[in-house]
Amino acid sequence: MRALVKHGPRPVLALEDVQRPQAGPGEVVVDVAAVGICGTDVHILHDVYPHADPLIPGHELVGRIAAIGDGVQGYAPGERVVSELHTGADRDCAICRSGNPQICPRKRALGTWVDGAFAEQVRLPAWLLHRVPDGLSDLAAALVEPAACSLHGMLERGRVDEGDAVLIAGHGPIGLLGAQIAKAAGAGLVIVTGRSRKGSVRLDAARALGVEVIDTDEEDVARRVAQLTGGAGVDVAVETAGAEAALWDCIGACRPGGRVVVLGLCGQPSVAFPWDQALVRDLDVAFSFSSKASSWERALELAAAGRLGGEALVTHRFGLDDWEDAFAATQSGAAVKVVLQP
Repeated sequence: MRALVKHGPRPVLALEDVQRPQAGPGEVVVDVAAVGICGTDVHILHDVYPHADPLIPGHELVGRIAAIGDGVQGYAPGERVVSELHTGADRDCAICRSGNPQICPRKRALGTWVDGAFAEQVRLPAWLLHRVPDGLSDLAAALVEPAACSLHGMLERGRVDEGDAVLIAGHGPIGLLGAQIAKAAGAGLVIVTGRSRKGSVRLDAARALGVEVIDTDEEDVARRVAQLTGGAGVDVAVETAGAEAALWDCIGACRPGGRVVVLGLCGQPSVAFPWDQALVRDLDVAFSFSSKASSWERALELAAAGRLGGEALVTHRFGLDDWEDAFAATQSGAAVKVVLQP
């Protein structure tokens, strides 16, 4: 089969013929229908995120079961599925038993440490699967993984609640999905920030969601948030851009006693942090990584109910042959979400 393979400590991907995966005990093989390109995939391409070598990246997938291994129950060939990423999680340690396999020390994530879905087929542990509801398109289903990550940060870590004022720093797919998740949770005011100099398409997508938008190339975030909230600040601020400036914006925009959640991967060993400002305002600061089963279940419910924008965020689609154009579009700022369709 054909697959995109990352080789060596340099930004090199190659479309190659590789051996088709075989379903072992407790596993399935899935024909990949669509797979999104994530910021993590770009970090892997440029060797700023640890990963196996060689590696087939890709983890934001939807597909149909092609083969089932011994011991798999409850699934049949032909069923459409999406998958959590926690390959290797032992399911028995205290962390896993607390419901958090996404941070199990033994986890070897799909598309990072084991071969992922930038391929015609992918092998997956059956316990990580979720069925795709009827009526949800493949393109919309490919957004469920980033939606689950955003939901975990917004609701399970940030505890966005009805009536909250919410700032989302970053207008990429995670931020735009987060805006819709916050609205679905009953947030009273949702604000999305982003830079127009990196391309207006994502800011335009945010405006289309009916939220307040702050162009950080034109406006000061703290000042504009104060205007929108009558000087109070937001209840929850969520950093999704992986940028030091966005983190500072979140701290500066939050009300005393508010909550800050960091979702973005910065790709650097450290960044400056406004320690005293966060301390004297008694802020809760949480980091949110990946997602868990409850995140996926709620994200699928919202997607099936049409609360996550469906295919509207998918602005570019490519086949595997055009993978270079797909990555170029992802990094150019001219796309909202790019999806490969193997």
